[in-house]
Amino acid sequence: MTDAQLAEALGKLHQQINSRCRQLAAGGVIVRDSASGTIVNRLVQPEGNAQSPTNPPAPVVREVVVSTGRTWPDEAAVQGALVGWLAREGWRITRVADTETMERGTDVIADRDGVRLQVEVKGYPGTTYARGPKAGQPKPTPPTLQASHWLANALLKAMRMRGADDGARVVIALPDYPRYRSILTEIDRILAGAGIEAWLLDERGEPVSQYGPLA
Repeated sequence: MTDAQLAEALGKLHQQINSRCRQLAAGGVIVRDSASGTIVNRLVQPEGNAQSPTNPPAPVVREVVVSTGRTWPDEAAVQGALVGWLAREGWRITRVADTETMERGTDVIADRDGVRLQVEVKGYPGTTYARGPKAGQPKPTPPTLQASHWLANALLKAMRMRGADDGARVVIALPDYPRYRSILTEIDRILAGAGIEAWLLDERGEPVSQYGPLA
């Protein structure tokens, strides 16, 4: 069923259904199939393992489709690309925050081989407002300056995440833009000392540059 069909059948808001289905897809419970041009939610049914209340489908590692309607480098698009890459790399996704509603908490949480990964995601600002009553109107702040503010906010969030969980890998994930690359190059040694990683991602969500402990 599509998100719209589920929303109508369950009497829920479309946004609520979309958020929940994205979480289920990230956990490997369903697949969001966009082959037909419209995203359809399908239960994962491992071969030879009949689904029942006492025998639910086992999570599997596969491509994760996070449909946001946003384009690169919007934060939602960056988050969706990252989640897809992590799933392809064998990470089990346990949380994907709803960026559309500005949900609080860690943006992406995953685990693999006993390693916890906590990620703060940021996009890159445009020259016009993307949403809200000012959508399409020019922003007064240059993108490079606003990007510096976004990165500063991400650093503060990452430091709080590091303080709350000493055992996790804490990562800041950003689209690969010269402004971010320049700042991260300057603070690379500081990131390493703080135990915070920073990844610059391409549009497939794959890190093309890494800074901090593993750089």
